[in-house]
Amino acid sequence: MTRPNALPPDPLVPPDPKVLKQAATSYHYSSKIPLYIWVRTASRLLKHAQSYASQQVLDEAFVLFMRFIDLFAFNLYRHPDLPKAKAEYQLRPNSQDGKAYREYLELRANLPQLMAETEKLNIILEEKYEEYVEMQTRSREMAEAREHERALRDAEKESRHKQRAIPVKVMQDMGPDQDADLARKLRALSVSTPPVVSSYNRIPAMTYPPPPTVVIDGGVSKPTLPAKPEIAEQIDETPKEIVHKAVNSTEGGSPLRTVFLPSRMIQDFLEIAGKNTEKGLETCGLLCGKLNRNAFFVTYLVIPEQESTPNTCNTKNEERLFEVIDNLDLFILGWIHTHPTQSCFLSSVDLHTQNSYQIMLNEAIAVVCAPSEKLSKKLGIFRLTDPPGIATITGCGRSGFHPHPEKNLYVECYRISKENAETGHVVIRKDLPYNVKDLR
Repeated sequence: MTRPNALPPDPLVPPDPKVLKQAATSYHYSSKIPLYIWVRTASRLLKHAQSYASQQVLDEAFVLFMRFIDLFAFNLYRHPDLPKAKAEYQLRPNSQDGKAYREYLELRANLPQLMAETEKLNIILEEKYEEYVEMQTRSREMAEAREHERALRDAEKESRHKQRAIPVKVMQDMGPDQDADLARKLRALSVSTPPVVSSYNRIPAMTYPPPPTVVIDGGVSKPTLPAKPEIAEQIDETPKEIVHKAVNSTEGGSPLRTVFLPSRMIQDFLEIAGKNTEKGLETCGLLCGKLNRNAFFVTYLVIPEQESTPNTCNTKNEERLFEVIDNLDLFILGWIHTHPTQSCFLSSVDLHTQNSYQIMLNEAIAVVCAPSEKLSKKLGIFRLTDPPGIATITGCGRSGFHPHPEKNLYVECYRISKENAETGHVVIRKDLPYNVKDLR
């Protein structure tokens, strides 16, 4: 879901609502993706939007609310699976399609309220952006005025310099007769009696009142701006909270927030997967967490009920899984799984699984662990490229293992070091707390 012409944002600069609106509708939709997956995606979009709103990340909340509305208003109502799901809901409401249709109806019922809330957000964002533009305009005008004053001062200084230079030139041009005449005039001036000045007309010396006593009370007031109320601004000496700046972006320019992943969590997952690994079976888990200061922190490893084979791992009882995640108010930041006998890569099945997470969240990642002693590369952290990866996989209607000859569908996104931040948006840290929730 690429944001057009989006660069990693400066958290201190309010975004342009026009750009946000364009970003909200710039997502990859395909009717080839089953309805139940889109309904699940819409549900997560709404949860993410509500989480952003609760943390006052209003621009992200606005984008996701608008995307949710756009998805229902312009796409899902004409999904080819919808008639079948409706019929299934009437006959077998607890079937996969029946449940998907019921959730579709429940989510669609939120549209009127969400449209009203989104309009309120739009007004707030427009006011913030207009205030910022006005402030920038005033700042630019003040800078231009200062530059104009400086130019005038420089011109005046240059003029005075030229005027002082004129008598010198005249003196240099005088001959001997002129020198003698000037000397006589100077002597006459020095012995002449100064004129008497009446005391009546004498100008008294200027006197000034003593300077007012300045009491420093720890506060200062900003000068009032035209047509603005006076605002007293106290000096805050407490350190400002660190905000993590997005330094990475997708191939299309969409900003990627940093994802912090606890290193010990990977070891715990490998221990949990140990029995399956010995049998040559895959194991999977979900990486969930929170948004904090403009970065994502993986705080939960959730192990769902699952069916495992040597090459696949499918979750079961997803209702319970998502209920747990929703109750903990977590973002799904990606997934982790093992390749017991193979190296670290994303298979065609993995590509489609990763796509289902990444269309919900740009920053979502796929962690692949290859525990075999025969392999040198034990860990891979990947994301789909955007473009071309997300658009290619979203437009593919095939399931199971199938070839994807297209190049550059996914890349590694692990940040090698602080000095090489451009290598990826995923940072592995030793000192991060986390929890493990095994639902098996």
